[in-house]
Amino acid sequence: MKFLIKYRAVISLILCTSLLTGCWDREEINDVAFVIGIAADKEGDEYRSSLQIALPGQSGASGSEGGGGGTNGDKPWFILSNTDRTLRGTTLKGQKSLSRRIYYAHRRTILIGEELARDGVAPMLDLFTRYPLNRLSALPVVTRGEAHKVMDTDAPIEKFPSEMVRELCFLNMRNPRSLKTFIDSILDEGVDPFLPIASVSDSVPEGWKGAVTNIKLDGLAIFKKDKLVGMMDKAPADALILAMGEANEPEVMIKAPRGKGDMFIKLNENNSSLHPKIVNGKVSVTIQMYAKGVLVDNESDYGDRREKEILNLNEAVHRKIKEDIEEGVRLVQKKFKADIIGIGRSIHRQLPKEWDKIKDRWEVLYPEVQVTVDPHVIIENVGIVNKPIGVVEEDIIHD
Repeated sequence: MKFLIKYRAVISLILCTSLLTGCWDREEINDVAFVIGIAADKEGDEYRSSLQIALPGQSGASGSEGGGGGTNGDKPWFILSNTDRTLRGTTLKGQKSLSRRIYYAHRRTILIGEELARDGVAPMLDLFTRYPLNRLSALPVVTRGEAHKVMDTDAPIEKFPSEMVRELCFLNMRNPRSLKTFIDSILDEGVDPFLPIASVSDSVPEGWKGAVTNIKLDGLAIFKKDKLVGMMDKAPADALILAMGEANEPEVMIKAPRGKGDMFIKLNENNSSLHPKIVNGKVSVTIQMYAKGVLVDNESDYGDRREKEILNLNEAVHRKIKEDIEEGVRLVQKKFKADIIGIGRSIHRQLPKEWDKIKDRWEVLYPEVQVTVDPHVIIENVGIVNKPIGVVEEDIIHD
């Protein structure tokens, strides 16, 4: 009886294997063109898409030169660029001039040209999200000027310029804007979208030998719905990222409480919360920020580890953070009229009944919202020395 059961089991397994299809849909690596990044631009009435495609055969052997390429100095990527009336049309044109199938699952950054961003990114977003291989974790970034020029920089520190953009985004924010979060902010109530800005820079001053082009992040692109309305410089942009609790170990430079010189405080931990209030129809919000800091540089002649001096240093950091954030908030309120830190969203979540009354007038109310910043920073460490290095005791200023 046991033999019969085993016999039937073996026969069943053999019959089941006949239903397996094997690797019917396999695709060889040599038949695929891996897109590492894409740059999208608007040129008049046409779109331009520039695909950065990896060249595995050129990927860095030892002794390579130029862009991390092979031993002959060639770059490990090339750019395929086409124009058409639609973005989808540019992709179809590109495929006709490429012997391998374009594969988008490895695309991690999307560079958006300034002109295209001002014209509206909704058509581009539909193309980049509908196809299953397009990952929503890709990082969209707006560029100053044309995006394909940023994509085609040397960026020698990484193998691909698009990969350098991604690493810069993670250095700038703890949770960089992904395609998903960007789309969510377009569709959400009470918040306006924003993206980091990338631009081309030189690695050394002009005229130096061995100069190469590089990439830097230098501000925030402010959107209303899907259209770019303005670009914010780096200093106020960094303050707003700090107000959102998204800054990745930022450093705050302050004037010494007494004496001459500057001091730098690194915020190892930081988070924030919004607390809205509506009284007699007037909207106000308090931004509460909590951080722990470390004194990383003292280029002044002020103080050492005395208790009063540490307290004065704390107060100076509080004032600086408060001034910087309030200045950044005034800029987005008055100049761009965009709510990128999500004041309206905080009302929607915490005071839903009140939000229902004012949401139709939020565009008018937002520029007049009274914003108060309440920072709480604790300086936990001032380093391994008691006083400024290189300053004799007689010249150090104490409280």
